[in-house]
Amino acid sequence: MSFSIKEIITLNQLFGVGSKLLYQVEKQQGDTLLQRLSACHVFIKENGRNISIEQRHISQAEQQAEWILQQSQAQNIRLLSYYDDNFPTSLKMITNIKGEPDHPFLLYYKGDLSALHYPCVAIVGTRHPSVQGKRASHYLAEQFAKEELCIVSGLALGCDSYGHQGALSVGGRTIAFLAHGLDTIFPPENRRLAQNIINNKGLLLSEYPIGTPFSKYNFISRDRLQAGMSLATIVIQTGTEGGTMHVANATLNAGKKLFVCHFNDEVTRNAIITQGNKLLAQQGAIYLKGSDDLHLIANSIKGNSR
Repeated sequence: MSFSIKEIITLNQLFGVGSKLLYQVEKQQGDTLLQRLSACHVFIKENGRNISIEQRHISQAEQQAEWILQQSQAQNIRLLSYYDDNFPTSLKMITNIKGEPDHPFLLYYKGDLSALHYPCVAIVGTRHPSVQGKRASHYLAEQFAKEELCIVSGLALGCDSYGHQGALSVGGRTIAFLAHGLDTIFPPENRRLAQNIINNKGLLLSEYPIGTPFSKYNFISRDRLQAGMSLATIVIQTGTEGGTMHVANATLNAGKKLFVCHFNDEVTRNAIITQGNKLLAQQGAIYLKGSDDLHLIANSIKGNSR
């Protein structure tokens, strides 16, 4: 049984974005949220105790949801529901490592929604790339954007920024998944880049309502959306831990192609910020070299959308 947009926001205010509870409540029958929640035997913490959900809790959350809707409209933030016809199929298919549904129910966005329906490739990597890493990120984004692939990344400093910039430099489309509400931009250094993405038929996307600050958990959760949206992921440079590894592992778990840059320069290849590339190659990632036929690779990526 589907939710309205206001119901999704209400549930998010009660239990948090991405809560497994939404999947449970969706399966229940009932004319009201309280009836459907009661069927799940839901408890809520109040004054340090777990108590049964009551209508007053739902009413309070509904008031917060109405405020979020009003403020979003005032700041030109629009909403896309899982139940909308133009919600991308790729995001509907996201699962966790156990194979359980892990798709978003609601996305907040700014920009041109048609970008969602282009074949996408994620370009991700460390926030502190080497000179070679910066060049590789910008160059690969340029070349794949020329091949009419939409470049997906996370608007972070470093490889993400160079990926977005590379796509924009050739008039390509690019999508940024953010880990906070769209009333702010983090890092603030990328405010102009974010506006350039919007101005050039790109898209800013987030699961998080207005007023939500960034957090470590939000960044981790956001990473699955980058992998889910994309037909393949290209890792520029990464250590063995961090957000890039989350995107890479989500790509491998989904059975999608994962590429990692192979650098000719031995110093770059053996740097700490490139050791994740080696580890991912051992786990099944494909090395991407400067001599590779990028047109052929782009066609193979786009072929996965058919």
